Amino acid sequence: MRRPLLTALVAAAAFVTVACSASTAPPEGSAEIEDLKEQLAELTAANGQLEERNRELEARVAELEAKVKELESRNRHLAERLSPEEREVDLISPHYPPAVGGEPGWEYHQTLTADLDNDGVDELVSVTTNAFWMEDEKEFAWDDGHPWHVYVEEPDGTRTYLFSNWVQLGKLDVILDREGPGLFIVYRRGGGMIVYRATYQGPGEFRTVQSFEIPLSYAASWADPHLFH
Repeated sequence: MRRPLLTALVAAAAFVTVACSASTAPPEGSAEIEDLKEQLAELTAANGQLEERNRELEARVAELEAKVKELESRNRHLAERLSPEEREVDLISPHYPPAVGGEPGWEYHQTLTADLDNDGVDELVSVTTNAFWMEDEKEFAWDDGHPWHVYVEEPDGTRTYLFSNWVQLGKLDVILDREGPGLFIVYRRGGGMIVYRATYQGPGEFRTVQSFEIPLSYAASWADPHLFH
């Protein structure tokens, strides 16, 4: 009776050992699952980095688009300044009645002669303003602003005014356009310079356009300011 009982106990112990071993051993494929989890974590982190990089690129694109719009706006402004065909202007103000250079009070008077309308006869171009002439000092006294006039005079005395307006802290010069016919009215002022081009076709017939505008900027000055002292 003892041998069968011993055999049964040994068999039971072996069964228990096998069962315990089976319960503590890792399930089949657990290493592969852990590897997949690691890969998923790496991909999630990489995706987060890509999303952050994408946001940075979107912000950079928006910044560049804003700069492009700014440059396009500047180019349009520059094109307007450099396209006289689209910038016709009226420089005649009814607030400043025509004046004649050389008459009392209008001693500042500059002239040039040219055939502006190609009719074979020269016209006289005058620039005048009412700066006060100081006879004793032989120079003009200037206020902050003056009315200025630019006009073309035919040989028979007929005058056509191209400019009759107020000039604040500045002056006018007239330059013949030898590629014309026509002439440039140069408006020099504290904030820069504006150049107008006037085309004269005959008495009462002319067209004035704004050729370009140069804003205030630094200009060269004498290296030795004591040179003239």
